[in-house]
Amino acid sequence: MQLDRRLKIFLFSAWLILCAVFGYFAPTIPMIRDFFAIKKVNVIGTDKFKKEDIEDIFSRENWFFLNTERIENQLKRYNFVKEVKIDRYFVGNINLTILERKPFAFLLHKGKRVLIDEDGVKLSKKYFNPKNYKNLPVIIYNDKSLINDNFSKVRKIYEALKGLKFKKYVISHSQIACVLEDKKILMFNILDIDENLEKAKLFISQKNINDYRYIDFSFDSMVVTRR
Repeated sequence: MQLDRRLKIFLFSAWLILCAVFGYFAPTIPMIRDFFAIKKVNVIGTDKFKKEDIEDIFSRENWFFLNTERIENQLKRYNFVKEVKIDRYFVGNINLTILERKPFAFLLHKGKRVLIDEDGVKLSKKYFNPKNYKNLPVIIYNDKSLINDNFSKVRKIYEALKGLKFKKYVISHSQIACVLEDKKILMFNILDIDENLEKAKLFISQKNINDYRYIDFSFDSMVVTRR
């Protein structure tokens, strides 16, 4: 009985080793390599890739032994790529779904003006011509160092108050001053942005915002206004 048990363990171990060796060398076997070669990549969500870009990334890949992590890292080197989804369709075919970064605003910091997305990522002129986005608002960042999380606070303001037309956002320390197209100013505290926004939505639902030129939502228990 003991011998049979050892034999079974040996045979099972040998089978695992054989599978591992086959899996390692299979992509180099001509017949297998050709059968599982990637013949077509369907790119969805963007038209910014050149045919050569995709061919270069997938030329060293095998449909069956696809290294998705390496491919994602390669794709994210392209400035316009935010997220990547890779699906193996039928043998030899790949569906590549790209979520593009979208221009959100112009960032003005230390005298430089650059186009950024909602995460504060600088967008390359190679893929995004600034001349095509002249109507986007400007984020004026007065602090010496950029804090990426502050851009998410600006995005929260934009999404919570979509009915308003923002011309620029001015970030100074813990304050965000939002200037509308009609020159009204809304003030928010970065550290309490969620509470400030709830207060702003309640205020706007009860008051006519056109009656004020300055509204400060950054205080704990009050809203400070100027007509």
